[in-house]
Amino acid sequence: MKTDTMQDEPKLILTYPHKTILNWIAFVTIISFSLIVMWILKNLIHDGTDESGRMIIVIALVCIPLLLCLLVCYFYLNAVKLEIDKNNYLKYYTYGSRGHSVLHFRFTLEDIQEIKGSKLPLGCSKVTMKIKNPIFCGFCEKKIDKQINVSIIAEKEKVDFFIQEFLNQHSDKV
Repeated sequence: MKTDTMQDEPKLILTYPHKTILNWIAFVTIISFSLIVMWILKNLIHDGTDESGRMIIVIALVCIPLLLCLLVCYFYLNAVKLEIDKNNYLKYYTYGSRGHSVLHFRFTLEDIQEIKGSKLPLGCSKVTMKIKNPIFCGFCEKKIDKQINVSIIAEKEKVDFFIQEFLNQHSDKV
């Protein structure tokens, strides 16, 4: 018995652009901040005075949590993806451990009640949508009887195309 695992190619995929200048700036900032903190800690430990001991505590309480927060934001900034297939069904994915994407919600363009786009620097835009009654795709499919909000950061051109597609779909209904 064979199962058909072939799926249709999506019409549009909205996901964080991995190769942007913003990504490189964030990566370089995190690395340089890490090296500066380690260099300061090394010099303070080498001094061994009471003042250096206090500075080590301050760095441990302020800079290291800040660095960890930056790392988490950097690694999970691109943790969502929205696929639109040819039948105008939308699939909202998040990335699980080790880069495997997990399907969370499925809905149609008609389920979107409100859509907002905001421009971000370096050729990116953010789409925020209010979706009524999506289908949760966890262990079993279940229709959620409430409104949810989802946000995606993607390339500006793809976001503009998606919003235009949504507006065309709603203008055809009226």
